[in-house]
Amino acid sequence: MTRARIVGVMVFLGVAAVLVYVFFFWLSVQAEKVRWAIDLVGGEQVLRREDIAPEGDDKLYMESLFLSADAQMYETIRGVQLCIEMNDGCVTRSLAVANFLLIHTVDIQAAVNAVEVYRYQGVLQAGACPAKYELSSVVKEVNLALALPASQAAQVALERIEQIKRTGGLVFSLRSEACNAYFSAHPYIARGYLAHLALLMSVAQGKFSPQWTYLLSRPGVYSVIK
Repeated sequence: MTRARIVGVMVFLGVAAVLVYVFFFWLSVQAEKVRWAIDLVGGEQVLRREDIAPEGDDKLYMESLFLSADAQMYETIRGVQLCIEMNDGCVTRSLAVANFLLIHTVDIQAAVNAVEVYRYQGVLQAGACPAKYELSSVVKEVNLALALPASQAAQVALERIEQIKRTGGLVFSLRSEACNAYFSAHPYIARGYLAHLALLMSVAQGKFSPQWTYLLSRPGVYSVIK
């Protein structure tokens, strides 16, 4: 190998090393910018738990978060028996139907009302941590923002994100020992929350923002909405 070629290879390797360093530095910067969101649901260790899967009403709730739906899912939602008792089962089924309607129908006011009603009722009676309610509230805000002109949508979404970052939630705070325990026991809800929070960030920051894509890259998060 000639001297010139050796120098060329060394320069190439040096540039490649710099690019790799820059990439990982950029990745660490983006991670820090959204660390608050990951911490809100219990951290990476919660997201990585694969030993707990949703069952029963929780399975329906998680399926209602998909961005695509087949005919079977439409039939399932139509067949859901709603109830008015303030317990986890009733709240979960009601919010699952609301999630589905928010994501898959044009006229979303009825679904918005279904979520909003729990703002004025004792949703905390259904469980110590209102994680499902807060997740459905994020779903609601994403779809309300998407119905606005782009510039207005971005501003509204940014305000909602700042509120969550500041207070821990849109209506109830998720920064509590009860919610830490809840997310640990229900890691799929933690992943669902980050998935739809990432969608809200995409409305606020634009489709090419690295922060919301970083959230979707966390373990199991993207699979919630694909």
